[in-house]
Amino acid sequence: MTTVIPGPISLAATELEAALRTVKAVGVHRDPGAILEPLPAAVLGPPALTWAGQAGSGPESARFLVYVVVDPDERAVERLWELVAQVADAIDENSGAVVIRADPAVFVSGGRDLPCYELQVEASLT
Repeated sequence: MTTVIPGPISLAATELEAALRTVKAVGVHRDPGAILEPLPAAVLGPPALTWAGQAGSGPESARFLVYVVVDPDERAVERLWELVAQVADAIDENSGAVVIRADPAVFVSGGRDLPCYELQVEASLT
């Protein structure tokens, strides 16, 4: 039986997911194609990776996208303002990653356009 040792990308994603789970107000998903029920939700997407350029070395950093998604109703914007701060604080306080930016966006789930914030989260892999 072969034991699979998680690589640095998987370890960073697992740490971020655990940090997101500390926000009791949101469900956490790793699959960007998942139908998000119930809302609000946080979705951890796959990261952009950066290499230093040295042959044979792995990526040095990962920039994850984390989506904070809410129902599209009259309180959506207010809920997003509250939740984006909670999620950013949870990441900054409970992981080795850092939130560097949050942009308003639309997340498509189950054929519905849902209001969200797209957080860029930088994590070192070394």
